[in-house]
Amino acid sequence: MAKLEKRSTERETLLGQVEADRDKKSKELNDTTIELAQVREENSGVKKKIVELELEAAQVREENSGFKTKIDELELEAVQVLTSGFGAALEQFACKFPDLDLSEFSVYNEVVDGKIMPPT
Repeated sequence: MAKLEKRSTERETLLGQVEADRDKKSKELNDTTIELAQVREENSGVKKKIVELELEAAQVREENSGFKTKIDELELEAVQVLTSGFGAALEQFACKFPDLDLSEFSVYNEVVDGKIMPPT
């Protein structure tokens, strides 16, 4: 009988430990579930932010493309203004000095060592 009582006490002690472990693990599982929900919520927010940033990046790329087009247009316009201005200057020289040969003058030529040279 003493043996049975001893075994019964041991089982109750063991059962108490198992129940305590179960309660501890249950609380850990509950905490992990809460943490997982928080991480999922954060992940959802991050995904939403990524989508917003991708949209913003696409808009910036489109705007950048527009700026590049505008730069190309302005560069072309600048070349046209320069060429037109140089042509007007040649016309003025021809008007003032009709006997002067202006054929060697060009907007593209360069002066190298005191001589007019075509572009290289």
